Amino acid sequence: MKKELGSLRSWGFLMGGNLLYALALALFLTGNNIAAGGLAGIAVVLCSFLPLGVGMLTLVMNIPILASAVVIKGWRYTIGTIVAAFLYSFTVEILDRMMPTLTNEPLVAAIFGGVLYGIGMTLLTVGNVSVGGTDLLCRLLNEKIPSLSVARLSLFIDGGIVVLAMLVFGNVEVGLYAIVTIFVCSTVADRVLLGIGRGSICLVVSGKDAKEIANPLMEKLGRAVTRWDSNGMYTGEERNVLMVAVRPREVFQVKTLLKELDPSAFVVVVPANELIGGHFSGRKIT
Repeated sequence: MKKELGSLRSWGFLMGGNLLYALALALFLTGNNIAAGGLAGIAVVLCSFLPLGVGMLTLVMNIPILASAVVIKGWRYTIGTIVAAFLYSFTVEILDRMMPTLTNEPLVAAIFGGVLYGIGMTLLTVGNVSVGGTDLLCRLLNEKIPSLSVARLSLFIDGGIVVLAMLVFGNVEVGLYAIVTIFVCSTVADRVLLGIGRGSICLVVSGKDAKEIANPLMEKLGRAVTRWDSNGMYTGEERNVLMVAVRPREVFQVKTLLKELDPSAFVVVVPANELIGGHFSGRKIT
């Protein structure tokens, strides 16, 4: 019963996230040529001179990425993402054709499109759902080349898409509005997921072998894990304490992994005002 409820919950988050993504594109972004990263951003650029909609173009570009995931990760891991990707593209295609652009003011479109994008991203993250795209591509590349972090790959790809849009449309402002959308999307997602704390420290107390928990966390998230020994004052038993610093949207991934790896683990999530060093070097969080 719990498994069925979990599945229904994931489908609910998937449909809600897809709907908000599609509304952001249909109502605000596509009509204003705002290519805010990801495959949808590339599709916004391509649909300006190709006879295909954003949803269909996104699906076409997603197919080789999904095929690569099947080869690298296997059908069992990828089948849910494939279904989600097809539903996402279908929803985007239908709404983009049915609904008119609400405003021709690019700044308004960039802000409200970013808000819808951010809430949609939150729903997909909480539901632990992926629709493929550049996020999946970055994770596959990170798995093959661990030195390339997912965050940096995403930054480079989204930046490249913004530059591509400026070149194709011959308008620097189009790129600036795309940056506004990406910033608003990221900010909304962070605020909704974990209040005002834009960095999070996850402390995990577990009796299991540290590597059984640390290795999956490092592989899935691309974040470093620190371990130290501890002793329970009440039980007198020895425990491992693992610490991992993540972005707010990654906290749910940590929780999901820990439920699978050690359901009895004690977890504390602490907001961090500033993270310095490692993958966060030189980047202030607040």
